[in-house]
Amino acid sequence: MTISILYGKDDFSATEALAALREELDSDGTLADNTTNIDGASAKPEELLAQAQTVPLLGGIRLIIVRGLLSKFETTRRPRRRKAASKKKDAEKTDGGPLAAWQPLLDALPALPESTALVFLDGELRAQNPLLQALRPLAQTQEFEPLRPADLAAWIRQRAQRYEAVLDARALATLAALVGNNLWTLDSELRKLATFRGEGQISEEDVRSLVSLAREPSAFAMADAVVEGRARDAAELVQRLLAEGESPQRLLMLVARQYRLLLLAKGMLEQGIRPPEISARLRVQGFVIQRLLKQAPRYTIERLRQAYRRLLAADLAVKRGIFDDETALQLLLAELAALARPAGGGATRRQPALARR
Repeated sequence: MTISILYGKDDFSATEALAALREELDSDGTLADNTTNIDGASAKPEELLAQAQTVPLLGGIRLIIVRGLLSKFETTRRPRRRKAASKKKDAEKTDGGPLAAWQPLLDALPALPESTALVFLDGELRAQNPLLQALRPLAQTQEFEPLRPADLAAWIRQRAQRYEAVLDARALATLAALVGNNLWTLDSELRKLATFRGEGQISEEDVRSLVSLAREPSAFAMADAVVEGRARDAAELVQRLLAEGESPQRLLMLVARQYRLLLLAKGMLEQGIRPPEISARLRVQGFVIQRLLKQAPRYTIERLRQAYRRLLAADLAVKRGIFDDETALQLLLAELAALARPAGGGATRRQPALARR
């Protein structure tokens, strides 16, 4: 019986560690038929225990992978619901705490069959997580922190070697600047570059031509400028992107996506949900979630709803032929940028141009 906990912000490395463990355990080729994946968000202790106690078919190892269970035990702050939180704490004291329902499973873990390999895969966790603390004495634990900027170049070189690819110094620096430490994207782009270049050395021109994010920073920078109220920057970036061949419809889509994510993030922040869980729910990470969490305090929920109404008005104005899509985009971005001004900053109460049509 083996128990492993793989967790941390760097979900790419955690997933790779799981793959390496699977390869190590699959000595007889039967692991695929003896692997069970369990969603921790909906898992019940008795069901998990029953799976872990089941003997594998045809011998070998039975692998149980539990995803996201420990995150359920991350505490959240809910300042507006102090009475409810106090009652919950009192109830936990009465019924044995947050792990009470899971205690039978914890008690049974040391006696699991030798053929069972139980893996808990999770995101960022606090050291005070009660389930993590309870499992530590029984499990092999690995925490995966995000790659440091100083280690990024070495990681890219090492990963490129796996695909028999070689990047010159400028290509490596350009790839690192474009993608950052998003290891999922770096791995994908390195595969693509290796396939394209074959046995030759990958150049900076190859990176700028093939890496899908090469033009994205400007597009996302435009969306950031809008939601942060930097109207002049937004207008300049829009003109540059349109001149480079971007379509107004795609730019509108990017702006709409940014406001959708902001609205969802704002709502979760007001519920007291912690950033790691917000990142997991929105399926965004790295600089994207960092920007959202920085931008969200600028808005109220109502202002974000107003932004959505402006987006809808722009879409209708184009469909009704009132404005062409480029004019509608320019008007919309100016109005959205005005919404980002701090409350009480003298924003006009006039009905916006798009809505007046």
